[in-house]
Amino acid sequence: MPGRWECREDSGSIKAPRTIVRFDLRGSDEAPHAMVTRLTRFDQMRLTVLGTDASSSSRVFGPDDVKFATNDWLMRAALPELDAPIEAVIVEVDSARHLGMITDARLTADPADSAASIRLELLIAGLCGMLCLPLMFNFAFFRVLRERFVLLQAAAVMCMLVHTFTASGVINRFFDLTMLQISMISVYSWAGGIVGAGLFVADLIEPEKLDPLQKRLLRLLALWVFAFSTFYLFADDVFRPWSAPVYFGSFLPVMALFGWVMTTARMRGSRAIMFQIAAWTPLMVTGSIRIISSFGLFGPPMEMQLEQHISIALEIIITSLGVADRFMAIKRQRDNAVAQTKVLEEIAERDPLTGLYNRHGIEERFQELHGLGFDTMAVIDLDHFKLVNDNHGHAVGDEVLRMTALALMPDDNTLALRMGGEEFLLLLRGEDAVDRAERRRKAITSRIAREMPGLGHMVTASMGLVEQPLKQRVRSEFTALYSHCDRLLYEAKRAGRNRTMSERMQSFDSRAMAEPEAA
Repeated sequence: MPGRWECREDSGSIKAPRTIVRFDLRGSDEAPHAMVTRLTRFDQMRLTVLGTDASSSSRVFGPDDVKFATNDWLMRAALPELDAPIEAVIVEVDSARHLGMITDARLTADPADSAASIRLELLIAGLCGMLCLPLMFNFAFFRVLRERFVLLQAAAVMCMLVHTFTASGVINRFFDLTMLQISMISVYSWAGGIVGAGLFVADLIEPEKLDPLQKRLLRLLALWVFAFSTFYLFADDVFRPWSAPVYFGSFLPVMALFGWVMTTARMRGSRAIMFQIAAWTPLMVTGSIRIISSFGLFGPPMEMQLEQHISIALEIIITSLGVADRFMAIKRQRDNAVAQTKVLEEIAERDPLTGLYNRHGIEERFQELHGLGFDTMAVIDLDHFKLVNDNHGHAVGDEVLRMTALALMPDDNTLALRMGGEEFLLLLRGEDAVDRAERRRKAITSRIAREMPGLGHMVTASMGLVEQPLKQRVRSEFTALYSHCDRLLYEAKRAGRNRTMSERMQSFDSRAMAEPEAA
């Protein structure tokens, strides 16, 4: 039936349940040993060898009877043995799932492990090894900066690595898998790589550089890609001849989405998208050629496996550089934010006039400070400070306050605070805490007299001091201690100013307080 035959060298069809290919070797010096073609699932394949003496020999292969290549997405079937020279080889394939099995079929006399194939296998193995490096970088980045896009990139790299390891055939060097298993690993790892890339881009691009709709579509890629991948693997009966064209065609909207995302982000000034444009361009070019060729628009389907592996490697390397660049940008932003926060905290915790801590800066940490040995508190108030402002102005008054802060001399065992107005507070630790507090109170008068001789009178200070030794196990609330110090301060004021009143607290809850002592 002539209508059942299509004998053109540049095309073919797998629409019929059985497809037949004939290799005519008349006049050829080649003595082939095997048929090599695209690794494609099929139900059954019969190889028939015709001799020049009219003899023939046949062999039937199932999907797992062929030998899978270790350097390409190919399978190899040994020709049946025949004593006479070969005149022709006839290949009959039942239910081939990809036209490439027909168009890529060729006879070869080269052994499976030829020098050229081993070199290519080593090249692909090296490429796979190189793709492991970005994984290590991603995990190192994630330890420092726990951003989700780093993990998404690692997942995408892992999927692409598995796909390259499988589609290159290197996997067959290490594992004895069925054709269905190999096909599923290849197809689903590729789908995972595309989905991971979409999720990665949605998280990577800077805020406001993409529309919410674009981000939602990138995150919904999984439904689209995995649905068509499953159709490609398992479509049968009338859908079988269309499984490959439909599968490849399903990536056209995916590439359109990536193109739209890249254009939008680029127009909005995204720096991160520049790396993605450079990374995805080679892969999208090779993908476009494969998709167009799968429709038969210019001859048989073009596999371009090696080109695809190289494009994947470029994509992963350039994207990893983009991750590193984005990582540094985010780290700089966070470091700046932390620095600004510290500055704001410093501003909030320190008095702007004197540079000393304010009450807020110490009160929240008082329990911790008390545990570190700061068990002595002293409240200091300048005597008749209002006269300084009234007689000399507030600018001079501010200078008096600054000189007071310098006289209080904070150090590792002494913390100085300005509580407000002309009132200051000391927290001290050490056996000589009381003596050091008293020296600082007296230093206020001498410091102001030395630095500001034009005041015309001495500026003195009164102080209320409380010791609360840690060994007494008494309560250490800031407000309670401050209230006791404040009471003692006003007793010093009533006693004539320019003096210290102190207490040594034995038990906070006891109503029997030690009598104040004049220092």
